[in-house]
Amino acid sequence: CLAEKHQSLVFINRRGYAPALLCKACGWTALCQRCSSRLVVHLRDKKLCCHHCGHRENFPRACPHCGNQDIAPFGQGTQRVEETLATHFPTARILRIDRDSIRRKNAWQDILHAIHAQEVDILVGTQLLAKGHDFPNLSLVGILNADSSLYSTDFRASERLFAQLMQVAGRAGRANVTGHVLIQTEFPDHPLYHALQKHDYDVLAKTLLAERKTAGFPPFVYQALLRAEAHNIAIVLDFLKQAANLANPPRSVELFDPVPAQMLRLKGLERAHLLVQSSSRRQLQAFMAEWYTRINTLPAHKVRWVLDIDPLEF
Repeated sequence: CLAEKHQSLVFINRRGYAPALLCKACGWTALCQRCSSRLVVHLRDKKLCCHHCGHRENFPRACPHCGNQDIAPFGQGTQRVEETLATHFPTARILRIDRDSIRRKNAWQDILHAIHAQEVDILVGTQLLAKGHDFPNLSLVGILNADSSLYSTDFRASERLFAQLMQVAGRAGRANVTGHVLIQTEFPDHPLYHALQKHDYDVLAKTLLAERKTAGFPPFVYQALLRAEAHNIAIVLDFLKQAANLANPPRSVELFDPVPAQMLRLKGLERAHLLVQSSSRRQLQAFMAEWYTRINTLPAHKVRWVLDIDPLEF
């Protein structure tokens, strides 16, 4: 591509330099105090940042746990990919596009102008580059670490990954330039990648629908989620248990036990939820209307709660 004066895009859906800072001696990793997540290494700013709440702190000189000075970034982010590409292709004009690089005013317009003016050879970016952009001279798309979504506990992860990969792959070969797409995967025989190669969404959809029917997931059941958050998880779980005790569901409506959210702490608040599901939307809605009235009678001055109908995330 560089020899033929064509542009390339390297896609990785993780900004920053690396997703974790690791001490190889004791296994310590930098964690956010306000969220149940690791702090992401932003090497150029010499900062550790939380991509959920925005918390930032200085890069430590040594491990706070054992004092070891051999602490190192672990994993890949857009900044690290940009640095590696610059090492391999020193004469190439490389441009990183993520939420960090477009913060200043008019940055996005300047970036688009540079791309269309052929002032960039290699783009390194996140999902900001996935949708709706027309780059006529872009002939190669490389997608890094595509498998990460396949390990998700979310049953919609495969569906979302397919949509994202189709969108990113669609950036290549949009004009008179032949397009090529390379995907890094440990599972080349996975049905998702076969469907992607053939641009055959119907085959993947039939497979996913069969799996969801067997497992009893939407669209074969209808769901609602009572979400609650407070400064202490015990308060949240107690509120959800009280709400469950007020419920009087018909046989067609199933209530599950309250459980902590997958990301327990977010922006200083601890979260949990209670799942309700039914094979009948009408009966679920009738139950939810009555239950909502009863939940409103509970003392909730320490708890924030919401009823999420047809939740897309847990």
